[in-house]
Amino acid sequence: MRLKRFLSKSRIIDIKSDSLESALQELMDTIPARVLSDAQKKKTLENILERERNMTTYLGNGICMPHTRIPGLKQKYIFAVGRCPNGLTFNSSTADIYGKTRTLFLLISDEKVDSYLNVLNTISRSFTENKIAERLGMSQSLKEFSSILERAFDSGSRNDGEDHVHAKRNSIDEKTTALIMRSAAKIAKVSNCNAILLQGDVFDEIPDLSRFFGDQKIIVMSERAALPVPDAWDIINVRTFSSERFSQLKSAIIIGMTRSILKITDRICCVGGIKDSNLADSVIVLDISKNFSDIFSQKNLLPENIKPEVLERVIDLATELSVEGREGKPVGCIFVLGNDAELKPHLKQLILNPFNGYKPEDRNILNPFMSETVKEYSLIDGAFIIDENGIMVSAGTLIHTPDFKLHLPGGLGARHAAAYSISLMTNCIAIVVSSSTGYITMFRKGQIIPIYEKKS
Repeated sequence: MRLKRFLSKSRIIDIKSDSLESALQELMDTIPARVLSDAQKKKTLENILERERNMTTYLGNGICMPHTRIPGLKQKYIFAVGRCPNGLTFNSSTADIYGKTRTLFLLISDEKVDSYLNVLNTISRSFTENKIAERLGMSQSLKEFSSILERAFDSGSRNDGEDHVHAKRNSIDEKTTALIMRSAAKIAKVSNCNAILLQGDVFDEIPDLSRFFGDQKIIVMSERAALPVPDAWDIINVRTFSSERFSQLKSAIIIGMTRSILKITDRICCVGGIKDSNLADSVIVLDISKNFSDIFSQKNLLPENIKPEVLERVIDLATELSVEGREGKPVGCIFVLGNDAELKPHLKQLILNPFNGYKPEDRNILNPFMSETVKEYSLIDGAFIIDENGIMVSAGTLIHTPDFKLHLPGGLGARHAAAYSISLMTNCIAIVVSSSTGYITMFRKGQIIPIYEKKS
């Protein structure tokens, strides 16, 4: 979805107020009555303030993203953005958080829109990654602030928007990249490849590949939430915490399979290089059925009814926990994705369920404001249970299944045994982050699928 069409320059302003409530009113005053009536504005403000009292929408890095859904909106989304150079106040218990706010991003959606959480997640990633937030906070004028916003919507999050990046871009060895692309096109043709997979995070701007690959199917894997690529191309968003070539490849292929972008019979030509180098320097050919036989011996990798974006998000969070840990310490945890009713006979709470009683929308794994909550509860023994739509059912949950003869490699412990067992008993996916190695392992019907190996 092209989100820029919902961003109007007239709704990008300098906030004059110093309180959150008044600042939100300023943003809503930029929205004409034909789009949002006075009654809807009043309801919107009430909903947002109620949410902020229960759970802040401050994302960090100076970005606050209040949001709500209301009935009868005349368009799918309304965006309004304010620059807050001196921060905001709200209530005494959260004064420090709102005082750090430099960008106030208001998102309003019609309550019937299904893609609401996906859009919220995409925008939050775009404006908190790769120094976008820092540039917004340092903008010297509203014009500069607006320009940064528009570029972010146009191109997704880039590493840096300052002059020295443009100088770097001008120094790219385009001849070398072109040579690699021409070679990749020949290799793909000779190898009968079905698709070209480009490591997008190599480049500040994705190069024009049509002159090399014609109408060949092109897939871009990138951690950036939005990219300026032709509509015919596919984008697979997958996070990386390594500068190594193709470090995202296994996760990208898993996600590509679950979203039906790739098939088990596909042979793909992968083009990449060092992250942020602006130089493609590597080409490899992969036959999915052969090179990833450990992953795709299962005909149905993703259980029926589980949304692919839910699996993507869980892999994202598992990778963050693997690489970053929590408060500098290694963290091990289990995520189980499946039908709540089917899983329930094999589950028992170790503690009072911290997610009980909250609205489904507020405890959905796709909600970007859930990230810190999940990371904090990862320190608790037990598993996270997530249903097909991404709603967090419980945390601190014990998995108990009949005794199985375990077919696990040496060195795998109780978490892996529990994940192995629940994947045999139910039609689910279990993902384990090892506390000792940081490795991420997926279990599907008792099959072990290694996803990520942390590099020392």
